[in-house]
Amino acid sequence: MLISTKLSMPPAKARMVPRSHLLHRLSEGKDARLIVISGLAGSGKTSLVCRWIKEENLPVAWYSLDKTDSDPDVFFRYLLTALGGVDPTLLSIVEPLLQEQKRLFPKEVIPLLVEHLIDQPRDIYIVLDDYHLIRSKEIHDALSYLLDFIPPGMHIVILSRHAIPFSLSRFRVRSQIVEIPASDMKFSYEETEQFFSEIMPVNLSTPEIHELARYTEGWVGGLQLFGLSLKNKETLGDLGDILSRACQETTEYLIDEVMEGQPEKVKTFLRMTALLDRFNTDLCREITSLPDASDLIDHLYRNNLFLFPLNTERTWHRYHHLLSEAIRKGVRSSPLFTTVHKKAALWFASQGYLEDAFRHAFTSGDNEFAADLLEDHLFSLHERYEIASGLRWLAKVPHDIFMQRALLRLHECGLKFESLQLADIEATLEEIEEREAEAFEQYEGFKRTLCRDLFTYFKYAIRYYSTAPRDSAEGTPETGDAGFLNAPENPIFAGYMKIIIALNHLLQGNPVRASRALKEASRPIFASGSVWARTLWLKHTATVERLQGRLNRSAIVLEEAQGFLDRKGLPDAPPKLLLCLPMAWIHYHHNNIEKALDYALRAVDYGEQGKFARDMIEGSLLLSRIYQAVGDGEMAKEYMGRMQRLSNGIDAPITSISPEPWAARLYLALHDLAYGREWARQRRLTLDEPFSDRFIHECMALAELYREEARHDELLRLLVTLHRKCREHNMMEAVLETDIIRAGILFTLNDPIRAKEAIKGALAFAETEGHVRLFVNHAPYIMPLLTEMTRDGSWSHRSTHLASILKACGVSENGREGLRRKERDTDLTPREIEISRLIAAGLKYREIAVRTFISLDTVKTHTKHIFEKLQAKTKDQAIRRMEELGLLDNP
Repeated sequence: MLISTKLSMPPAKARMVPRSHLLHRLSEGKDARLIVISGLAGSGKTSLVCRWIKEENLPVAWYSLDKTDSDPDVFFRYLLTALGGVDPTLLSIVEPLLQEQKRLFPKEVIPLLVEHLIDQPRDIYIVLDDYHLIRSKEIHDALSYLLDFIPPGMHIVILSRHAIPFSLSRFRVRSQIVEIPASDMKFSYEETEQFFSEIMPVNLSTPEIHELARYTEGWVGGLQLFGLSLKNKETLGDLGDILSRACQETTEYLIDEVMEGQPEKVKTFLRMTALLDRFNTDLCREITSLPDASDLIDHLYRNNLFLFPLNTERTWHRYHHLLSEAIRKGVRSSPLFTTVHKKAALWFASQGYLEDAFRHAFTSGDNEFAADLLEDHLFSLHERYEIASGLRWLAKVPHDIFMQRALLRLHECGLKFESLQLADIEATLEEIEEREAEAFEQYEGFKRTLCRDLFTYFKYAIRYYSTAPRDSAEGTPETGDAGFLNAPENPIFAGYMKIIIALNHLLQGNPVRASRALKEASRPIFASGSVWARTLWLKHTATVERLQGRLNRSAIVLEEAQGFLDRKGLPDAPPKLLLCLPMAWIHYHHNNIEKALDYALRAVDYGEQGKFARDMIEGSLLLSRIYQAVGDGEMAKEYMGRMQRLSNGIDAPITSISPEPWAARLYLALHDLAYGREWARQRRLTLDEPFSDRFIHECMALAELYREEARHDELLRLLVTLHRKCREHNMMEAVLETDIIRAGILFTLNDPIRAKEAIKGALAFAETEGHVRLFVNHAPYIMPLLTEMTRDGSWSHRSTHLASILKACGVSENGREGLRRKERDTDLTPREIEISRLIAAGLKYREIAVRTFISLDTVKTHTKHIFEKLQAKTKDQAIRRMEELGLLDNP
């Protein structure tokens, strides 16, 4: 029979931090089939289990593993011997097997264990300490099999520095496992305080102890080393001195105990890879030129050299930063330092990890090398829509180097277009033009061509960004010298220019010409293979379709864009955020306010991160409309104010949305006629002005003012003119809204025939494309007309769309008369009736706010009005009154 210290519990530590929360978890889960505790060397796994066993007085078969135990025969001999130490009956059964000279195989041992232990009268705990040293798949498979069949009284406790190499999911599903991961083994700030006050007292303040905890990443072994270096020192100095002195002690320990005992190849590998914040096998091969890098990484794991896996597949790794810092100190002044960082920068760039690439490039200390790398790869950041990242890295280039590199400066121009820093761009282009030959001659081949193409593109594009929209202009790429648009080296610029021309047409209110320009842009953009350009093209195509009223086609385009990004393996990449605003508009028009709000908030949040002016302005406008839709006037005004502030600082007609008419429409909807009247007085709009997108919304604002002031004749003349011009330009979204407004006014003027004719055309178009919100926005003015049409059967078209519109306006088609009676009896608005039902359902104010998409204060205000109208002082009284009136009946 084997006799070994492997089968003995480690000696109990004299004193340790109690870690009562972990002991409690072990105690609560002591009936689990499997207990797994993971953590670094020196993280206290063994001490924790020893204390738990002692406090619970558990019968334990303890097996401390080492690397020789990866042999299945050795493993099972020790395992059976350990079990025999707590179960003499089992020992008598297995002893003959242990005495035999033949090898033990799992298929023989496992059934024997299960058969005997099934009648075991008491619980037995098998502790496998340092299980990470086991490399045998046969042992892993056997242990996994044993866990499936062991009786309830047998429990296996595994202590390991790494993840268990077989699936644990079935035990998690059946609640048969207790897991304490490495993250939980780290000392908290409170435990670190207790360690330095009770176990290893030192004269440190609480903030200093917390900084030590952060610095050691909760590693108990590191805290012990720091404590030993600080103990009994009367004068400690400031925290910097403490860390410096203690780190020196730790560095010496790590170098002496970790580095010096390793083979020379491993030491070389450590010195090079410790310069990396993260690495995988391929990167290690690249910087070390060692073909067996994978084996060396495995060696580091097996020897517990402070290597952390960064993912479950253990393909990416990092060192504990104390080990990294200890090694880096010794190589920082050597040529190896620069060489490794340059190699790493080039490898990361080749794999598309540009943040890592640029960080290593600048860390190398060779700023010319870093500038070269930026010139080679900044276009990729723009491709990914990572504008803020690109500007951040450009800012790190020393000024003298940056000013001498035209290509870097032109890349910066491209990144600044999104934030509309047009004055900076124009100044840069002027400076480069003054020394154009010198600026471009420093480059060769593709870089020189790219410089010239970028410069020419920006020179033309800036005209469209900084001047008013126009159908054509001498010298623009659409009608003037546009030879660069067909440059074979960089055809993508032709596509970008056509997109800008399309935006120009949209600002002119001409989606047909915009669509034609986008069609011309498709060939160079698709041929370029650029993900960002294609996504941008699809975004604007969807917008053009929507403005023509074609919500279905707009949605199909956006689905195509999302599918395209998914196929490219970019389901969550920044380019997908380009699609948020057009998606939000579609949901808004479908009256799916919840989704519209979600997409609009995401668009604005990302716009703020990247300083994308267009997204921030348009997103703020849409959020204002959304909050207006849910009855939250304060939030609607807040976002409208944001839109106005953002627009005021920008002089770029092609990419800005005029806020004034939108603000006038909002305040008129909130019955603030003074604001609308002042805007109209200053604007002095006339109907013979050039047609444009801005003209449409100014006319709409003026129409809503006329309606509020009951200036019906002027309103109808305005609507007829606007309707005709919008239809000529195929701005069908605007045509639909003019039809809705005109129908409501005609019905008010007792002209039901013409009113019904107008609304029928609007309903027919709306049903095809799913428009709902535009009807809801004008509900107070068209509801009498719609309800009469449903009552007298004049809307003979068999469709549910009118019912959907009525419901969205707060009226059920079948129950509209009852609802109108209830409203007369109580004077409750549709919104107040909705909130009444939610109150009766037991929802709290905050829950009602979430459900109805209005603010908490607005809910409280509505509730106050409900109680006043129902003459109720308590919630119960209000509910009884609602029941009496039938307000809680299904609508």
